Amino acid sequence: MSQLLKELEEKYRPGVELLKEKGYYEQTISEVYYLIKYLDANWVVRLLSENLFSDIQGVFSLFIREELKDIYHDLEVAGDLPLNDLLNRNYVNLEILLKCATSLNYQVKSIMKTPDVRNLKFKSRFLEIISRKFNGEIQSYFKILQENYKKYFRKKFTFDFKEKNIVSLQCLRNLASDYDMNFISEVLHFQALSAAIHFVKDLFMKELENKVNQQIQPIVNHHHKFNKLIIYFINDLKRSFIQSLIQQFRKGKNFDWIKSGLEEYIHSERFARLLKKVIFQTFSIIHTSRPRAEFQQK
Repeated sequence: MSQLLKELEEKYRPGVELLKEKGYYEQTISEVYYLIKYLDANWVVRLLSENLFSDIQGVFSLFIREELKDIYHDLEVAGDLPLNDLLNRNYVNLEILLKCATSLNYQVKSIMKTPDVRNLKFKSRFLEIISRKFNGEIQSYFKILQENYKKYFRKKFTFDFKEKNIVSLQCLRNLASDYDMNFISEVLHFQALSAAIHFVKDLFMKELENKVNQQIQPIVNHHHKFNKLIIYFINDLKRSFIQSLIQQFRKGKNFDWIKSGLEEYIHSERFARLLKKVIFQTFSIIHTSRPRAEFQQK
């Protein structure tokens, strides 16, 4: 048994015991593993590409508003500045982008938060059957709880309150017993059902996260290729935007006009289509060219 499974069993023990009691546990585990096992690798690579593009788009929006604004002010003071000096400056936002983009942990966590992952659909007849049976049990438990609720308050309203403001240990024992008999056992059923659902949900999420990690790790771990690729993307865009800024500055355009044009471009459909295509194709090549042994990693 994996460490992950042990931890989830311990965390959701009432739910695990319920699944075992119903004879669903082993098949549930197998079903989750099966559904995750055949997840499309190209889909994961595309998510990595989309995530990198989103980061690039977001960070370069900041780069336009902040770093390019500083460069524009420097140009106003100096009149002109060597392009290489501007390219070789340290830009905090771009350094953060490089650090995050080349981090496996960051990429995996970011991908797991995307709507594509959260809304990912799996077709499973077995899990659908379990869901229907548990829904039936919920209705049954609720009916019992309703009846017990009526009996409890019926008993209280018919109680003879001759001695007001009097409390005894026997009174408290009876009250505790009534609560336990009428409510607690049914509430524990609901808690076990909730724990079972959380167990399956967390197992799904953790196994999916492991699968995403497994698929993109070979890409990110090709440091000589991946880091060089990210640096290329960043430097190419940095050069393009700085050159555009200088050109428009020389034409007498103010910074707000330049900023507006660059922001419109970076959020345009054309920019998204071209950059996403390049990133995805490049990642696909790295992914499919990894050594055969890496395909066998679990």
